[in-house]
Amino acid sequence: MTGARERIARAFAHQAPDRTPLFEIFSPWHPIHWEICGRNLATDASLAWDAMAEGVGYEERLEATIRAQYSINRFFEVDMVRLNGGPPKHCARPVKIGEHAWTLNGVRYHRDPKTDLVVLSEPGAGASYSHRYDEDAVRAQVEAWNGVAPEPDPEPDPVIAGVRRLAAADGVEWVYMGEVGAGTGVAFYPPFMLEWMLQEPELVHRWIEMQKAHAFAVTRNLVASGCTVIAIGGDVSCDKGPFISPALYREFILPVIREHVDLIHRLGALAVYTSDGNHWPIRDEFFFASGIDGYKEVDKAAGMTWPRLIEAGVAARVCIIGNLDARHNLCHGTPASIAAEVRECLEYGRRSPGGHILHTSHSVHEDMPAANYRAAVDAYREYFGLPPLPR
Repeated sequence: MTGARERIARAFAHQAPDRTPLFEIFSPWHPIHWEICGRNLATDASLAWDAMAEGVGYEERLEATIRAQYSINRFFEVDMVRLNGGPPKHCARPVKIGEHAWTLNGVRYHRDPKTDLVVLSEPGAGASYSHRYDEDAVRAQVEAWNGVAPEPDPEPDPVIAGVRRLAAADGVEWVYMGEVGAGTGVAFYPPFMLEWMLQEPELVHRWIEMQKAHAFAVTRNLVASGCTVIAIGGDVSCDKGPFISPALYREFILPVIREHVDLIHRLGALAVYTSDGNHWPIRDEFFFASGIDGYKEVDKAAGMTWPRLIEAGVAARVCIIGNLDARHNLCHGTPASIAAEVRECLEYGRRSPGGHILHTSHSVHEDMPAANYRAAVDAYREYFGLPPLPR
């Protein structure tokens, strides 16, 4: 039987593999982990915060993270994995103040009963992206930057290294995807930076150079750690189109994307553009001039549909990593509607032939019931005559 590496390679080369490869990103703390990995400090946010408050050490947190991420990807028998990273070595400790309640740096947090995540108790207080940067502080940082790029970390990513160790011991073959942005995720720019694009463009160019220097060092480390696919970019569009004009995209974003893609190719890896939203107003720049090999977070609900991707020639040149609706159907649909979408998605993807890796339009996120993602994988396995997953 074809292995995962050959299956993924054929998909990116637009050659028909034995079956469409499967890929997924499992959001940390999602209850989908619990039946597979158990509830512990790597899978349950409340237990993690309690453990941190009690003084749990870095090595224990790291090993639990490695085992959880390995276990869930192995359970679903994916062909490509993108891991969520590990815990920081040095971080502030929360203080437990009640059942499912903590403070961190004097700010109150609690467990959200809907998502099982630990969230700010007063989310409006400094939580939005627009409040995370102080304009004067960012300006001073940009103006003071000496242009020196950091040296790549000589140590491999510890989570990737740990998961690869477990996979090798069990004879599991995967393709590993790393992910790093280089300052091109416009959706996360503070408002003043959008104003700078028009009023002080040299500051934005210099700020992006700062981000690029760090991101390119991380990229080298990820490839050295064993990642043969690198996801780049970041959100640049919303449902109505790009956050900035096509002219500004060409001036500020596209050159960095092309440079990042060139670096990834020189390192011997494949480049995947990651962005939600409607990219049709920048179709040629986003898909063709960028030089990308693949496209992830294919936002079906924003109009990035299979028929249009095929009609516009995108699917013939770029590997489509999607396109199951993670906004509506996978959150609110039935097993029947989910199975129907999986079959339709696979049929569209096989028209290339190849050029398709099955994936949700974003991830298995907090609003997606675990049973719904299981229904999607069940339908995928049934389509290709694979045995059902254990219950």
